[in-house]
Amino acid sequence: MMSLKATTIPQRPEQGTTRMPTPGAAARRGPVGFTLLEVTIVLVLASLTLGVAALYFGRYYRRTSAQRAAQIFAQDLTLARSAALRTRAPVVIRFDEDSLWYSIMQVSSGTELDRRRFGRGGDFKLSAIDLQTAGDSLRFNSRGVASLSGGTGSLGTAAFSYGAVTYEVRFNSMGASKVREK
Repeated sequence: MMSLKATTIPQRPEQGTTRMPTPGAAARRGPVGFTLLEVTIVLVLASLTLGVAALYFGRYYRRTSAQRAAQIFAQDLTLARSAALRTRAPVVIRFDEDSLWYSIMQVSSGTELDRRRFGRGGDFKLSAIDLQTAGDSLRFNSRGVASLSGGTGSLGTAAFSYGAVTYEVRFNSMGASKVREK
């Protein structure tokens, strides 16, 4: 019986191709991984990026918090006026600037229609609120007209601040208002 033996002929690599490294070549090059310097640079860059992002997010949060509080107050002016017209009874918005809250109350029945709290644990986180009228209250009579005596002219003003950001609500005796950044 005749046995055929397959023989392989070694081939030369073609020009322009590289040879595969031998198994021992990786061990001769040294350990594979990142150096301490590379890891440190990546960590420093990531920390700087996170720090800048946190600053911008903080500014955004302060701005939107103050703006939202001012917008809610503008809506509450409409609520107070419409409640006065609907019940034909006076409605008052009372500010407590030290405790950072205001309430909307029907005068004749003593019913509190709504209360907004600011600061820690409140509806919005603010550092200051200010109603710039005499007595820190705004009263809508039974015809839905607010008394702005003691205010700054024919417009009333309320300011909502968080840090350096302040939004101002300017309103007339009919409760029409405009919110703007101060």
